Amino acid sequence: MDNDTFSDEKIIDFANDHLISLKIDAEKGSGPKQKEKYRVRGYPTIIILDNSGNELDRIVGYLPPEDFLKELNRIKNGTNTLSDLQLKYSKNSDDITIQIDLAKKYIDLNVKDSAKKYLDDIQSYHRVNNAFTFQNFYNLSQLYYRIGELDISIDILDQIVEQGVDSSESAYFYGLLYKAKKNNTIDDLMAYADITNDTTRKKQCYWQMIRTLKKNDNDPSLEAQLYLKAVSLYDENYKHLASLLNSFAWRMTEIGQLLPEALEKVNYALEIKEDLKILDTKAEVLWKLGRVEEAIKVINECIQGNPEYKHYQDQKAKFLATKAL
Repeated sequence: MDNDTFSDEKIIDFANDHLISLKIDAEKGSGPKQKEKYRVRGYPTIIILDNSGNELDRIVGYLPPEDFLKELNRIKNGTNTLSDLQLKYSKNSDDITIQIDLAKKYIDLNVKDSAKKYLDDIQSYHRVNNAFTFQNFYNLSQLYYRIGELDISIDILDQIVEQGVDSSESAYFYGLLYKAKKNNTIDDLMAYADITNDTTRKKQCYWQMIRTLKKNDNDPSLEAQLYLKAVSLYDENYKHLASLLNSFAWRMTEIGQLLPEALEKVNYALEIKEDLKILDTKAEVLWKLGRVEEAIKVINECIQGNPEYKHYQDQKAKFLATKAL
């Protein structure tokens, strides 16, 4: 954000005209208290307050300059902010779209209790009045999932499947995914991943299976094979490919699997993006492969790039100790 969005001239002009900006490190000083106060669950989180300190809205995650400016202007104009949606709801409390948008806003603000209240009200009212469409019912299941109400989400998805209105099989797939997460199992997802031609769903199956295997820590070989399959579904158009390949390679060093493939992937990551973290991973892979001299050479590049970073010094000491043996 610093290198891209916050340094954009249009963003700087907007901030100078409309904002008093403050950057807080959530891990230092007053940061932990501010993080708790504003219910921050991920970084970066940009919280927009009024002059009385009341939250107007927030932007979570990276956005490029143009999209970030659109969000700032939306909030400045009071469009789809919490107060705007509450006003719309007061005028038309039976409109399910407004109800869902309001619940979603509370989820975005990480106020889960308020979100659940609205979701429960939506479900009760529209079930009694038989006012659900497939899309609204499906959206409701996804919002329950976002607040951690897995059982309710699964129940709604099962109802959609039973009604026979799930032409895209979205409810069936997410029901399968959420049940696997709930039951800590992978068999059904494995079977689905083998037969589906939907790349997005195949990725979701693989990532959930990888998380489950990592959590259970009982089959590193299968985890590695699934991780390789998942990574192979991404091409050079994926913005974060270098980071993904680096993560794969590092994980393989942790579980001692597919190290030649890890070296291949980390070398490709370095072709995409020169980065000390990726170089550090390459050094670790080389060391695990027993290519100690090469590992030392690579970690020396890391040290040269950031002499103050103790981790690189520790890595070199580890490699040298192995060489001495």
